[in-house]
Amino acid sequence: MIRPARRDDVTAITAFTQDTFAWGDYVPDRIEAWIDDPDNGLFVFADDDDHAVAVARAEMLSPNEAWFGALRVHPDHRGKRIATLLAAVLMDWARDRGSRVGRLLIEDWNRSSIVHVERIGMRRVGAVSYCERTVGDASPMPGGNGGRRVPASLRARPARAAEAEPAFASWAVGEIGRASRGLFGSQWKFRLLRPDDLYQAAQRGALWEIGTGWAMADMSGTSLEVGWLEVREENADQLIRALVDAATTRDAEQLVLWLPSLPWLIRAARKAGCDAEPMSIWEIAL
Repeated sequence: MIRPARRDDVTAITAFTQDTFAWGDYVPDRIEAWIDDPDNGLFVFADDDDHAVAVARAEMLSPNEAWFGALRVHPDHRGKRIATLLAAVLMDWARDRGSRVGRLLIEDWNRSSIVHVERIGMRRVGAVSYCERTVGDASPMPGGNGGRRVPASLRARPARAAEAEPAFASWAVGEIGRASRGLFGSQWKFRLLRPDDLYQAAQRGALWEIGTGWAMADMSGTSLEVGWLEVREENADQLIRALVDAATTRDAEQLVLWLPSLPWLIRAARKAGCDAEPMSIWEIAL
């Protein structure tokens, strides 16, 4: 039986989501907040005793874009097509709220999840890399140059709201915009970028001009997260180094970059000391 998640499901869900991955899982830390949030669709599959043995979540990222995630099935109940049944419920929930498309993110190594989304009709629409490096006091002392990191020749400065439109136009017709398929990332979720997103970022001081490029970055906990940027290949190294400098001056502990998997852009991130994990965005029309 599939039903909305309840407070009394927390213990059961936490128990079977502790060790989903080698590093653990984020679900136990967020499940209570999700249950208390009326704006997301959180569903469980319950056994004959009404104990939750699987969970899945949907949310609306825009009036017509849904995001799916946190689909977990108890190890003892896998292979029973429970994930497929939960996915259908998430899609119905999203359609009822006006969504025309649903998306999710999967690490490229996660073959079992890829097989599942292909089975339910989703298609791969984008290749992205999660790039991260420690900065500031959390960063190990770099070698060379007497142990000092050389600042970038470019500086990130707050962009005026008037720059939002040219930044969007440059990105939309450029190589990064095409590779991004019009999407940008924020906290492990992706949706279509609109000019107003950059305008609002400028209003809150999160849109930066860096040389001839731009970046949109917000603090998320102890991380400076860059979900969107626009730069040409010849300036990519310096722009990303400037973002490292910006994260350091803002006392962040990590710099996180969501980048379309363009070889030259990933090389620039790695050159700046980032680890890069390849992932894919999957989509289904609703």
